[in-house]
Amino acid sequence: MKNPSMILGFIETTPLPVFLLYAAGIDQSITQNWQGPFVASSIVAILTMTILLYNKFVLNRLMIGINAYLILGSVGLFTQPDLIHQVYGKFQASGMLACIIIVGVISLLISPAGFIGVQSQDRKKVVKTSLYLLLVAQTAFFVSWYFQGNKLSSEFIPFIALFSARSFWHRNMTTPKLHDPKTS
Repeated sequence: MKNPSMILGFIETTPLPVFLLYAAGIDQSITQNWQGPFVASSIVAILTMTILLYNKFVLNRLMIGINAYLILGSVGLFTQPDLIHQVYGKFQASGMLACIIIVGVISLLISPAGFIGVQSQDRKKVVKTSLYLLLVAQTAFFVSWYFQGNKLSSEFIPFIALFSARSFWHRNMTTPKLHDPKTS
């Protein structure tokens, strides 16, 4: 394997496509039909997180939030199917963003790597960057909520913006800065 972290990062994203592809093939108006996509993606989420943690891979907090949304949906459909269908139906994509925000707050409070998911000696930078990412996540939530029913504005743009911001700040914190003797 040339770059195992790239492969593990790809593996980490598989639960969401499993959910989306499965959900595209069901009659979404029937509550019981949602059990298949939620259970399949939850199993994949649990397996991928287990594999990644076993390999000491730092999990992407955005993916943890998405996986939490999928697992909670799966459990909820078996315990309170009508309630979950109503709540998830009301929130739609915003519900997934709400789970990401909850994971963001928890990880900022309890993890040295914060919401951004970067181990650093500079805790202030981790906190500052994590707060910026939380602000983007909250903005994405409100945009998604406001534009519900419009796939582009409610689903694609908020998630693309959030994942792009996370990628930019994560890369910025993990890429070593070259020393320029001219500026010293």
